[in-house]
Amino acid sequence: MLASMKLIDLVESHAEQIARQWSGDVVKHQRTPFYHDLPRERIIPQAIQFYDNFRRIFTAKNPYEAAGEFFSRYAEARYNEGIPMHEAIYALILMRRHIWLYAEFQAIFITVVEQRQALDTLSRTILMFDYAMYFITKTYQEQMRQEIDRKTGAIRLLQLEGPAGDGKQTEGMKKTIMTILLMAAVGLTYYCHAVLGTGVIFTHLLYIPIVLASVWWKRTGVIVSLFLGAMLMLSNVFFLEEAPFADDLIRACMFVLISAVIALLSEGLTTAKELYAFAEAKRGTE
Repeated sequence: MLASMKLIDLVESHAEQIARQWSGDVVKHQRTPFYHDLPRERIIPQAIQFYDNFRRIFTAKNPYEAAGEFFSRYAEARYNEGIPMHEAIYALILMRRHIWLYAEFQAIFITVVEQRQALDTLSRTILMFDYAMYFITKTYQEQMRQEIDRKTGAIRLLQLEGPAGDGKQTEGMKKTIMTILLMAAVGLTYYCHAVLGTGVIFTHLLYIPIVLASVWWKRTGVIVSLFLGAMLMLSNVFFLEEAPFADDLIRACMFVLISAVIALLSEGLTTAKELYAFAEAKRGTE
């Protein structure tokens, strides 16, 4: 116990010195390249914060809970700073290394008895850092999931994703919305071509059902763009005899092209979501 207290007292009383030695290492180490461009005065507080909490974690009755409380916050802060997980972990490994390097430099374990006690101290320190690795990894995964959910929230809303087991109701809603949009597109085309005698501007509104169909039904959704393109050209033939047919032909081609691109992007997103869901399910069974 004496050796443990010596180590704790050393870390606590020389936290800034050890942290500065650590910072000199981490900004040059080949395994922590992200730190290389960071000013030392910015990263030193990371180590000082850990060394200041060393006693509380080391002497806690439940070191697992104490480590979880501190290292979860530590990992969240590193994630928000953009530090890659493997570098955040290795930076912590260097923090542990510098504790022992400083202890050896100060020669605090002198007698044989103290050297034996140092082995127990080392074992408990390693256990603490094992907990640290666990909570850092866990927190980074949680932060990544939250970030993915935030960034894909608008896409999920656009896709009208319903709760599990509610696929039929969601699909029915999509078909109803698309039917209304197509009917509106037909009516708008007739009104602009037959009544107003113009084909300018309104065709941009036709991209709404085209985009939604491509997002909802992927390649099958291209049928909607083909339908709208054909409708536009036929309407041009019947109601806009003096207007150049080539303009609507180009618009129809753009409908199909844009629909195909969005369909491919939507398929890629769906594949990524499926892989993500599979990884989450696998992680949950471990």
